[in-house]
Amino acid sequence: MQKTIPAISIVIPMYNSEKYIGECLDSILAQTFQDYEVIVVDDCSTDNSCAVVESYIPKFGEKLRLIHSEKNSGAPGIPNNIGFSLSQGEYISFIESDDMITKTALEELYPIAKKFDADVVHCERYFQFTDNPQASILRGYQTGELVKEPTLITEDFAERVKDLYNRRFLWNVWTKLIRRKYIIQNNLQMADANHHDAIYTCCLVCSAPRYVRVPNVINFYRILADSMSHRKQDIAKAIGSKMKSLTRGFDYINKFLSTQEFFQKRPDVKHLALEVWAMECLQYLQSIYRQIPVWQINPIIRRELENLSAKNDLMAFIFSRMNVFNVQLSRQNQIIQQLNAHIEKQNQVIQKLQAQLKD
Repeated sequence: MQKTIPAISIVIPMYNSEKYIGECLDSILAQTFQDYEVIVVDDCSTDNSCAVVESYIPKFGEKLRLIHSEKNSGAPGIPNNIGFSLSQGEYISFIESDDMITKTALEELYPIAKKFDADVVHCERYFQFTDNPQASILRGYQTGELVKEPTLITEDFAERVKDLYNRRFLWNVWTKLIRRKYIIQNNLQMADANHHDAIYTCCLVCSAPRYVRVPNVINFYRILADSMSHRKQDIAKAIGSKMKSLTRGFDYINKFLSTQEFFQKRPDVKHLALEVWAMECLQYLQSIYRQIPVWQINPIIRRELENLSAKNDLMAFIFSRMNVFNVQLSRQNQIIQQLNAHIEKQNQVIQKLQAQLKD
């Protein structure tokens, strides 16, 4: 008997999540929409995560598969790619192993995807919690007005890149439902970097013709003090991590946009898209430069640049940005000088008035 294709494939990258993966799987078991498959990709966990997942296989029947990575990748991007390569669903949902979804999540999003023939369904907010999901707070860091109903956004990629620049999109990949066929046609994979989801979302926004924003809130995002994105690192490791995100992200986005017809014709918009990514990473590095000398930072940066295939593109970009900043700084200094001169004149007027009042 031929196996039917599920409506949704849920891909869960996992590493040492024995405390939380059960809650994640329970939230999927509780779904009111049952036409799905679940692929958990273990990234060489050293705890009992796999045993917990294996205990859930009888509950899911044939809907749940546990896959083992050959080696630890250090970030969810590679496990997500492995899970996607084994998926069969019409749409893909990437969920983190320590997070959860509402029981009506799939029932809410899938009909919207079908109604709009969507490549991407994008939730604008999510629930955030630490220890107790019942104490969740509603979060969403994107700027601008939120949609009140499912909305198909413009297919003008120039406008979308402007919205990216103005932080109108959530980076998190787990807030989205993505058409599998679209991912395959665009050969879109997650980069091997800590900020893989932001890189991936940038490419989605810049290439998916039918992109739908929705007001639905379906994700419970758990904040862990020891998670990769929240644990404190020594400065050298922090610089290396952020530089790796900058270089690999720039490289990936640059290559991906070069395959898209729109960006082949509009290098100005491509440059702005790359600026969005570079500025996201460089803003963090600026704070590092206030803490340690440049001579200690340079070897770390040089090491990351050596492995970058598009190093000339990145260097040209950064050099240009540096000169643009200098021009902007010069203009700001001129404005400050003009304001200081104006203030000085006003002070002189005030002093004269005060002298007249005394007389």
